[in-house]
Amino acid sequence: MTVARARRGVRGVARRLPEPIKRVLRRIVSADRFAPPPAIRRFDLRLPAPPARHLTRAALQIEVPWRMYVPRRLEADGLARYEPEAMAVFLAAIERDPDRSVFDVGANVGVFSVVASATTDATVVGFEPTPDLAATFRSIVTANGLECIVEELALGATSGRATLHLSDITDSSNSLRSGFRPGTRVVDVGLERLDDYIARTGRTPGVLKIDTESTEPDVLRGALEMLRTARPWMVCEVLAGRTEVELMEILRPLGYRWYPLADHLPAEEADEIRGDPTYRHLDWLFVPEPPDDAFWSSARAWRTALESTSRR
Repeated sequence: MTVARARRGVRGVARRLPEPIKRVLRRIVSADRFAPPPAIRRFDLRLPAPPARHLTRAALQIEVPWRMYVPRRLEADGLARYEPEAMAVFLAAIERDPDRSVFDVGANVGVFSVVASATTDATVVGFEPTPDLAATFRSIVTANGLECIVEELALGATSGRATLHLSDITDSSNSLRSGFRPGTRVVDVGLERLDDYIARTGRTPGVLKIDTESTEPDVLRGALEMLRTARPWMVCEVLAGRTEVELMEILRPLGYRWYPLADHLPAEEADEIRGDPTYRHLDWLFVPEPPDDAFWSSARAWRTALESTSRR
C-alpha cells in the first residue's frame, strides 16, 4: 500500500466518525503517521569510561543513513546491548599493549574501531569493503576528529579482486561467500591478504577483531606469517555449523587457545570451538597464552563501564 492510499483510507474512515471522537483522535494521531522516515539518523553514542582513566569525551556524534542496521541498534540500546562482552574483552586486550596497532576486520560502520580510538591510545585500522558502509564509517571518524584509519578493503586468503554479496535482509550480513544470506546485488571490491597488507604498510596488529560473515578462516589463512610472529590476541565471530572446524585446523598448530564469550567474565577455556546454535553469543577470544587475572579484571571493568552507557 502506498503512503497516499493509506492516508486516503484513514481520512475516509475518519469522515464517518462522530465529531467528539474525531476531536480525540486528532489529539493522539499525527498526520505524519504514514510519512516516510527521515533520510538521516542523528544521535549521540555514549562512551564507556576507561577503567582508572579520565574519559576526554562523553559521547560520539553519529549521523548516518536512516536504514543502516547497526546504527539503529545503537540508537535504541547504546553500547550496553551491542556485543558488550566482545567489546569489553576487545578493549581489555588493547590495554594490555596499547603501543601496538589494532585491526578491526569487517568493521561495518566502525563501532569497535571508533570506540577503541576514542577510549584508548592505540592506533586503530578498520577494514570494511562495502562502499556505503565504509563511507559512513569514514564520516563518523571525520565528524568526531578521531585518529582512525579506514580501509575500504576486504581481507582474505588471496590478494586481488573479489565479489561481495550484499544481503537483502540486513547490511550487517554482506559476505564474500555466495549464498551466505539471501541477496540480489553484488559489488566488486579490493581483496588483500593480511600478510601482504602488513608488508605494504608496515602496520602490525597486536589485537584483531574479525567479523566477516563466514569468511573468518580465509582472513586467518592470509595472515599465517603474522600469526606466527606477532602473536596477536583476537576477538572473532564464530557462526554455528560454518567455521568451527576450519578455525581449529588453522589455530591449533599455532598454539592458540580459545574462550567463548558469553554473559559472564572470565570466560572458560574450551577444548573445541563450537558456535552457539541460538546465535545469542557469537564471539570468541583466541589467544597465544592464557589470559591472567589482571586481564579478566580489566575486561570486567570495561563491561561495567559499557553497562553505564545504556539508553534505557
